[in-house]
Amino acid sequence: MTRIVLASSSPRRRELLARVGIRFTVVEPPEDQAPPPGMCADLAVQLLARQKALAVAQTQPEGTFVIGADTMVIGPRGPMGKPGTPAKAREMLASLRGCRHTVLTGICAIAAPEGAEALGVSRSAVRMRTFSDADLDAYVASGEPLDKAGGYAIQGGASDFVEAVGGRLDTVVGLDVAMALRMLTEAGYPVPLPAAPDVPLAPPRPVRRPLTTVRTPQRV
Repeated sequence: MTRIVLASSSPRRRELLARVGIRFTVVEPPEDQAPPPGMCADLAVQLLARQKALAVAQTQPEGTFVIGADTMVIGPRGPMGKPGTPAKAREMLASLRGCRHTVLTGICAIAAPEGAEALGVSRSAVRMRTFSDADLDAYVASGEPLDKAGGYAIQGGASDFVEAVGGRLDTVVGLDVAMALRMLTEAGYPVPLPAAPDVPLAPPRPVRRPLTTVRTPQRV
């Protein structure tokens, strides 16, 4: 029986893939690895997605198709990982304030256990408004930025910081669903898959700190 496995620990990716109505299971991959030094971001994000997909695919029976993904924020000084600490999160967000930056999501689909592969990268541009130090400190204090690439979640409390998005919103959230489905087809998935229009952001979750009125990011 043909099945789809999402190699991800991210609840955001699970939600995005579930919205198109396909059935899949989740298997968490090993911890993220660092790309080779000097590798360009476009290749690095695809390599990391492939590492995740391949690690899970090798544990799955034939007839399984595995999707792996990795998201990278490219700030003014280059790629930005997950901050891990409040101080680093504040530094990252301060560098993005009032600026435009790029978000890349690499996607890999593999026919398990070591069959055909398909790789791709999706790119979106994000422009942040000039938010106040008070809003920045409140968001960092919430703890949400600590495990997010670039120190923010566009579908969470940071939605108020985002002024405009150019490209697909789901790329910024963590999975370009249309590309993921296309990669499955290119890897040999035998069943027709649904079309995946750009996925709108879910309504912002309630926050535990005072912020200005949440606004829906506009297109650029």
